Amino acid sequence: MDAWTLEGSRITDPETLSRLREMLADKSPLIIEHRFYRETRAPHRFICDDADVLDEYLQESRPGDSFQVWSYRSLCRDDNRLLQGKMPDAEGRTPRGGVA
Repeated sequence: MDAWTLEGSRITDPETLSRLREMLADKSPLIIEHRFYRETRAPHRFICDDADVLDEYLQESRPGDSFQVWSYRSLCRDDNRLLQGKMPDAEGRTPRGGVA
């Protein structure tokens, strides 16, 4: 029905897993979007910085699920953020110093 093939991309191919591990070893967390095959649920999005955790997560997925992967370091920078804000104290004040 869905034309399953051996030619499609597979997240579990050794080359793909090796590339993911290399990116994580370069200290760039990965942004992962897990799209569920034939499910009515929304995609699950998360940030992963540990190859073993990613391996475990992939083992829990189901045939046909799709994974989109981006480099956190290349996408999430101060020069392209949408907004920034600090948590105020009980009086509504925020510090001028500290983290941006």
